Amino acid sequence: MRLKAIKFILRIVLLVGLDVGAYYLALSASVFTRANIFSLFYRPVSPFFYSFNYFASIWWIPLIFVFVVWFEKLYRIRYTFWEESKVILKATAITILFVFFLFSVRRVFGEVSRLTFLLLWFYLAVLTPVVRYFGKKLLNKIGIWTENVLVLGAGETALNLVKGLYYQPELGYHVIGFLDDDKKKAGLEIEVDNRKIKVFGAIKNFNKFINMLDVSTVMIALPHLSREEQAKLTMQVQKVAKSVMLMPDLSGIALVNTELHYLFMQKIFLLKINNNLLSGVNQFVKKVFDIFVSILILPLLLPILAVFGVMIRLDSPGPIFIIQDRLGRKGKVFKCVKFRTMYQNADRMLEGYFKKNPEAKEEWKKYKKLKGFDPRVTKIGNFLRKTSLDELPQIFNVLKGDMCLVGPRPYLPREWEEVKDFADMILLVTPGITGLWQISGRNDLLFEERMKLDTWYVQNWSLWLDFMILFKTAGVLIKREGAY
Repeated sequence: MRLKAIKFILRIVLLVGLDVGAYYLALSASVFTRANIFSLFYRPVSPFFYSFNYFASIWWIPLIFVFVVWFEKLYRIRYTFWEESKVILKATAITILFVFFLFSVRRVFGEVSRLTFLLLWFYLAVLTPVVRYFGKKLLNKIGIWTENVLVLGAGETALNLVKGLYYQPELGYHVIGFLDDDKKKAGLEIEVDNRKIKVFGAIKNFNKFINMLDVSTVMIALPHLSREEQAKLTMQVQKVAKSVMLMPDLSGIALVNTELHYLFMQKIFLLKINNNLLSGVNQFVKKVFDIFVSILILPLLLPILAVFGVMIRLDSPGPIFIIQDRLGRKGKVFKCVKFRTMYQNADRMLEGYFKKNPEAKEEWKKYKKLKGFDPRVTKIGNFLRKTSLDELPQIFNVLKGDMCLVGPRPYLPREWEEVKDFADMILLVTPGITGLWQISGRNDLLFEERMKLDTWYVQNWSLWLDFMILFKTAGVLIKREGAY
């Protein structure tokens, strides 16, 4: 117990150290930016601005930052990278606003730079999650951040849970093993993402294995149990485990935008599920965000569009752009602009190819794509498709209002028969240039899987989710994952 207490205290101290380190890194970056970049077109700063005394005079700001981070429970709760980034954005905003307030009260803004603290907000919000992420990876290696986990259940639900934990290593959960009542699994080592995890025995022996394996957290992944059985098991485990995590069977229910409400007298809780995209305010914010970002990047895109336009004309006869009918919000058909990536007689070429290669026709039915050779695609078109640069002209659809930067895939009218079972949710919103399907496998996904992802996106939308998808899209395009 003493060793665990020391490890816990050391963990907090090191996390605080990471946050303080991130603060001074951000402050140095903001000072450098203000002094060397903004000074070119804004008034220069005094020599005091570079001095050690300047940094020493504001020694109390990192203390405020650490306090706000502590208040937001970032030293206790384990978040995924993106969830933690969202909380840190809030924490940095509170810190800087409070600092501005103190400076205003003390009237010392003549001695410091307002612009520096605005830059500090930006750098702190960006650098703190990154420093924490890599810092936690290092702490995982030395065993400070890791927390041993025992999973009750070894079925499909439990395996998916473990895959999710491995996919998010920043959580620091180390799965020691499974317990399951299936006697055939006892003693087996189950492979999950190239790692073998042992099934130690029956669930009823959890007390013995919690102590023997030095387990801090027990995760219950037994959705087949009745409500009474789950409640009884959770209560029993809670007596001996530091923390218990229950994985109920709520598949298909939107949970990202939920609020938990308690009814104490009845001893029940409610999940309030919000559909953010039904809010007129949220739709307006999303539209403003799309237009602002589109206008911001348009000057950078225009030269790229011109270069690819010339390359397309030189590669094969035909127009630079193709304009297709696509299903928009509420099923309204709009004209979607893309770079031409195929020869002009593409449909005839595809029919002939299917006659000679019937297996390709089956692949087309599953994915609506040909993963290997596609006879219709030009040389430059092949490059544009693999990098998804053929979709760059859709920026004009965004500016027109037919599309968003992030949203469901813009489906073809001929796909209506397959889409109609999901249409009531997907067509609630404007389609996007990129989306959840784009960062989750792209063309490796079955057509139905894409529609399920689009539905999940609509159910769980937030502006932060859009930002996260945009950021991840860049990584997917660089790696060319699932591109054909």
